[in-house]
Amino acid sequence: MGTSQRTSAETAILVDRMTAPLIKGDGILVEGRAQYVTLHLPDCSELSIINTYAPRKSRDRAPLWKKINETNLSAEHVILGGDFNHFEEEEGARGQAGERRMHRREAATWHHLTLQHGLIDAWTLDSFKKMSKKEYTFDNGRKGQGSAVSRIDKFLVSQELDSRGGRIEAAPSIKKISDHSPLMITVWGRTPAPSKTTTFFDITLLKDDVNRGALLEAWEGT
Repeated sequence: MGTSQRTSAETAILVDRMTAPLIKGDGILVEGRAQYVTLHLPDCSELSIINTYAPRKSRDRAPLWKKINETNLSAEHVILGGDFNHFEEEEGARGQAGERRMHRREAATWHHLTLQHGLIDAWTLDSFKKMSKKEYTFDNGRKGQGSAVSRIDKFLVSQELDSRGGRIEAAPSIKKISDHSPLMITVWGRTPAPSKTTTFFDITLLKDDVNRGALLEAWEGT
């Protein structure tokens, strides 16, 4: 777990006993704000999972995306997930969520990060089936003009994971614990390549009248 006395922010990545032996490396990228773990998968590929808890203000988020982008993660596959505290499209929020919008400086560092690593929001991908009808992951619980809901919790996946596909689900929130809804993602394992079908033809069948006649009959019967 990464913590910060200055921001009182925390991040954590928990793994079960079966996953622990696959860990190749881990570390804190930004204290209290971002950390990662890299797994060596059974198919010999590597997956880096980055967990982030972004600041509320756009000017403070910009250096976070810059720092994550500068991290030299050599893994073939990347999942970047957490509380991003921002939304990219207008459909990502409703109500009083102005401070969650990206300003120009943050937008530049954010797009550089996503383009550099080929990251795509799994929520927007057809390859990841939505398992719930819940549209937003954050709800301040207020009514009327003070209401604010948004989709600031996300999973971004690299392009090869998009080709694998999976499912994503926003679970019901527990108001006594958090105003955020748990977001869960499942990525399918590597899809085996389809087997190639090779057709053989015995050319000697054409050299014998009997076999040639049988072949012609079979051909005409198809």
